[in-house]
Amino acid sequence: MNIYQEFFENMNDEEWEFFAIDFLNFLGYSILQSPSRGADGGLDGLVENNGIKYLVSCKHFIQSNKSVGTSLENNIIDRIYEHDAKGFIGFYSTLASSALLARFNEFKTRGFDIKYYDKDRISDFLPCLPSYILQKYGLPNNICFVMNVNNSQYQPLKCMQCGIDILEDSRINISRVQISINEQNELEFIYGCKTCLPFEEIGWLEIEEALHQDRLIDWNNYIDSQLLNYTPSLNFYQNKNQFDSRIQQRMFPSNWGQHPLSLVE
Repeated sequence: MNIYQEFFENMNDEEWEFFAIDFLNFLGYSILQSPSRGADGGLDGLVENNGIKYLVSCKHFIQSNKSVGTSLENNIIDRIYEHDAKGFIGFYSTLASSALLARFNEFKTRGFDIKYYDKDRISDFLPCLPSYILQKYGLPNNICFVMNVNNSQYQPLKCMQCGIDILEDSRINISRVQISINEQNELEFIYGCKTCLPFEEIGWLEIEEALHQDRLIDWNNYIDSQLLNYTPSLNFYQNKNQFDSRIQQRMFPSNWGQHPLSLVE
């Protein structure tokens, strides 16, 4: 069984269409038209890439595991012409039938740009999708936030004001880290609940964002730039080192949000 079966099953037909558009946007397609409710005339979206407009057709048969055949994906050329497109993208939560794949190949010989993503090909990309997309539709295997250490080894990252662990699942989205200027015009590094931290700051990062390696690197680069202008406080590096070490316990996999170049067409 595909390990992401449950992720696919948890989406309804409408969510599958919007997931398709977010997925294609991640791959570099520009979104010309998103899905709409009601009859769609065989159009679940329009996207463009390299000057080619594609009609997007979504089929979500994951519950029955029925393959997508020619009787279910019909009048493809007519639909392409109707929407002034030059290409077609099939986005399927199961597999395309051999007859439909043969028809795709025939259309390609006639000059149409035909692409399709079935559940296996989509699954190749899932570890690389940004977590904000995955969280929108239910992270694969029901992961909300990852835990990279055993419970016995876990060390809390306590709010510097109230002492609550801001790395608990329920606290991550309502906490942040920031740098501020103290009364001695020194740079302070502080973290905690948003409601606990002072509003005076010169830079901040949501804890949820800090769980992504690329955002954490950007944040540390920004701090380095500010250290050229300000003297760090006595506790600056102690606080920063504790934050940097303990945030690693909840970091998402480093490849989330990065394009798998070998897969992108």
